[in-house]
Amino acid sequence: MRIRAMWLLVILCVMLPLSGCWDAEELNRRAVVSGIGIDRGPGNKDYLVSFQVIIADEISGKIGRGGTPTTVYTAEGRSIMEAVRKASLQVPRLMSTAHVRIVVISEELARQGISDILDFLDRDSDIRLTAKIFIAKKGIRALDVIAGLSPMGKITAYTLAQKAEMTSREYGANYPVEVDDLIREVLVPNSGPVINGVDIVGSVQEVRKKNNLEETDNLGLLVMSNLAVFKGDQLKGWLNENESRGLIWLRDKLHNTSIVITPDDQGTITLDVRRSKTSIRAILKDGEDPIFVVKVMAQLSVREMDSPIDFRDLATLDALEKDVNQEILKDIKAAVQTAQSLNSDVLCFGRTLELQHPKVWKQLKGQWSDIFPKVAVEYHIDSIVRNSQMRDRSFQYNLKKKE
Repeated sequence: MRIRAMWLLVILCVMLPLSGCWDAEELNRRAVVSGIGIDRGPGNKDYLVSFQVIIADEISGKIGRGGTPTTVYTAEGRSIMEAVRKASLQVPRLMSTAHVRIVVISEELARQGISDILDFLDRDSDIRLTAKIFIAKKGIRALDVIAGLSPMGKITAYTLAQKAEMTSREYGANYPVEVDDLIREVLVPNSGPVINGVDIVGSVQEVRKKNNLEETDNLGLLVMSNLAVFKGDQLKGWLNENESRGLIWLRDKLHNTSIVITPDDQGTITLDVRRSKTSIRAILKDGEDPIFVVKVMAQLSVREMDSPIDFRDLATLDALEKDVNQEILKDIKAAVQTAQSLNSDVLCFGRTLELQHPKVWKQLKGQWSDIFPKVAVEYHIDSIVRNSQMRDRSFQYNLKKKE
C-alpha cells in the first residue's frame, strides 16, 4: 500500500509540469501580424508602431466581404512594447507576432539609432529571428510600406520578403538581411550591418488603395532599393546600385547578375554571372601594416549581344574577359571607397585580419577606426566566359560580312 502511494505521488509530480498550453488562445481570438513598421512618433520622442494584420476571411475567399486582405493598426508608445499593448485599444483580438515576416524601420529613426528596436526583437519570444529587416527611404514612412498593397500576393509583408530573396538570386544588388544577421553585425567593432532599402514608385497614397490593384499599370508600387550602411546601430549613408553590387561581390553573396560591356564601341554585350567566388586575404607589410588582397573568380555566359564580333576568335574572347574584369573591378572599388569614406567596416576587413593575424589585430583593434579609411587594397579579378548559349556569333556578323 505504501509503495502504491509512493508511485502515485511520483506520477502526480511528473504530471505537474505537463500542464499543456496554459496560455493558448484560439485562432479566432488572435490577430495574426504579418509585418511591423516602426517610425519616430510626433514630437520626435515616442515610437509610432504599425501592424499589418491578416484578414483571414478575405484570404480564404469563402466568406469575404470584398475588402483588402490586410488591414493596418497603429499605436504610439514610449517603447515598442508599450505600443504593442496599446494596440489593444483598437484591436478586439490578441496581437500575435509569431508570423511576422518583415520589420520596416524609417530612415529618420535609423539615423538616430536602432539599439532599442534590436533589444525588442532579440528579447521577444514570438518574433522569429528569420524576419527580414528593411529601411524605408527618406520621404516615406515605415507606415506607408506596411499599409501598401501588392498586385502579386495577397499579403504585402510576405511579398516584400520574397522580393528580397528573388532579387538577391537574379540581380545581385540586394540580399536578405534577417534579425539574427542584424544583431550579430551590430556588435562588430567599427563596423555595422547593411540593410535593404525599400521605396515606393509612384503615389504613396495610391499604393494603399484597393483600386490600385485593379490597374495593369500600378499607380503605386513597393520596390527594393539600395543597401543602407550602418556604423554600430546608426545609419550612416546609402550605397548606389553599383556600390551595392560591389559590396555583395566582396561579401561573397552574389548568386547571379548581369554585366553589360561595350567592347571597342562595337555594340553592347550582356553576360550573366553564373558562378562566383570571392576571397579576402590580409597580408602584413613590414610585419604590421595590413594590406587586403581581394580575389574574385567569376564564370559567365553570353546572353545577349548587339555586336558583330566572333567568339570563335580566342583573342576576341580574351579581350572580352578583360572588359568584364574591369566592370567587376569598378563596382568593387566603388564599394570599398564608399565604405572607407563612411568609416564603417562593412567590408569585414577587421574580421578578416582578426581571423588571419589575431596577434596583430589585438594591437590594431583600438586604432581600427583610424586605420580602416586609409588601408590599402589590392584586387585580382579573373573572369572566364564559359559559353555563349545557342549561338557563337550574332546574325549581325553575317550582315557585316556581306557588306
